[in-house]
Amino acid sequence: MSDPRPRVLCLMTLPPPVHGSSIMNEAVARSDVLNSRFAVDVIAMHFAETLGDVGKHSLRKVPKAIAVAARLTKALVAKRPQAVYLALTPQGAAFYRDCLYVAIIKALRVPRIYHMHGKGVASQLGQGWKRLVYRWAFRGAYVIALSPLLASDIEDVVSADRMTFVGNGIRDQVTEVPRRVDRTGPPRILYLSNMLRTKGALVLLEALVALHRRGVAFDATFAGADPHDGTVAEFRSTVAAHGLGSQVRYLGPVYGQAKDALFRDSDLFVFPTFYAPETFGLVLLEAMQWALPVISTPEGAIPEIVIEGETGFLVRQRDAGALADRIACLLQDPRRRREMGAQGRKRYLGKYTLEHFEHNLAAAIARGIGLAQADGLACHGALGDSGDTPELGRDSVERGV
Repeated sequence: MSDPRPRVLCLMTLPPPVHGSSIMNEAVARSDVLNSRFAVDVIAMHFAETLGDVGKHSLRKVPKAIAVAARLTKALVAKRPQAVYLALTPQGAAFYRDCLYVAIIKALRVPRIYHMHGKGVASQLGQGWKRLVYRWAFRGAYVIALSPLLASDIEDVVSADRMTFVGNGIRDQVTEVPRRVDRTGPPRILYLSNMLRTKGALVLLEALVALHRRGVAFDATFAGADPHDGTVAEFRSTVAAHGLGSQVRYLGPVYGQAKDALFRDSDLFVFPTFYAPETFGLVLLEAMQWALPVISTPEGAIPEIVIEGETGFLVRQRDAGALADRIACLLQDPRRRREMGAQGRKRYLGKYTLEHFEHNLAAAIARGIGLAQADGLACHGALGDSGDTPELGRDSVERGV
């Protein structure tokens, strides 16, 4: 008996290394909701060994890219999907690598659903030849973006009727919201992200130096992987130079229960990113689920997540002085911290849980398949039968390429 579910072939980068888009891709691959609605096959891509490798050119990646192209071709012929779900890279060398896969999918006339986890398309359209490539890559595709705030990045290559928006979501790990009112000692500030300069770790440290000079009491914890780009070395030298060793600590990468403990035991979360491709900031959702007030920047879709003055504050990128002022405002007002944290958790529960994400994404994929069928592009059964079925499916999440 044939499977009545529409078949969707997913092509996407999965952990390791761990970063926002790979985390969400893994959630898609393992989603019970999506697997109940669609017959999902997964081709897992692993091009970077570490965070430092992400986005870098390397000849070692070429054979991996070719191997993915071969698996993709084989799967398209054998599986005959109604659509390919591709987490398309918006810019850089990885975009042109993805264009190889787009060419294969288009040649076999399979509808494409792009899920844009980053931004940067608009910045690439200034040169004529790049504009032509991008318009070719996006022509006929159905595109899922993370927020209406990111629509301007793709509106020159995607019509409004072929664009939809699905915010990310995470699983709720909180069984009991911590009571922070009974704590003693100075308020605790948390930064948790990869220790990249562009994620704002050193901007936050500069703000903490200013607060220390003002005599504002605090403890601050920085946690996250070291990409070995010099940020951690500069962080440590700055802490030592200003005598902050008893107030500021760096833990390195933290996972699982240790990470949950950091959120539970903190009073304020600060993420002053100025990372150009930043679109969402999953760590903000993690902080909100733990009822922490958040201070961040108006980068990407963050203004949709963090409501200024209600669930936290938004500070102009790289403005350490303004950041220090906002931190001081919340450090000195426990009642406002509690109110903002409570509103943040309420917003998370109402909009950004993993269940919201899975159901919204399933609806978006169904709509994409429906558009393709209306366009007369669906290829179910059009490629012929094949007994040579590649080993795909949910177990390919573990194997990768």
